[in-house]
Amino acid sequence: MAKKNASYTPISSVGEWRSLILKALKKTNRYHSGLDFQIINLAAAMRTHDLAINDIDSLDTVTIVESNRNGEKTVPHPAFKVQRDASDSITRQLKILGLTMDDLVGKPEIPGPLDDLDSKMQKYD
Repeated sequence: MAKKNASYTPISSVGEWRSLILKALKKTNRYHSGLDFQIINLAAAMRTHDLAINDIDSLDTVTIVESNRNGEKTVPHPAFKVQRDASDSITRQLKILGLTMDDLVGKPEIPGPLDDLDSKMQKYD
């Protein structure tokens, strides 16, 4: 899953996720060519998760009305299943690769008093 913090910018492609994963694996000395299948699976799952989250963000309700031969019924929006499946895949692939989300996107920064002062000073530049 993509974290949202001050330094996070959304990843817009599977290729970008793949590069980020490769970088994290190399940084932790875990990369070898035998992991390429897991790397591409993780990259695809991360991109799928981002897309599902974007869909969920735009929803006004969590359900849809589905028509079938027996009439209509209310069911959860399909984006929630896509997001859940992608999350499960991400968890499995991260475990296989020996990575954490912090390895991929970094730890969120806790703003300090100097950050506040810096942002105020930038207004005067």
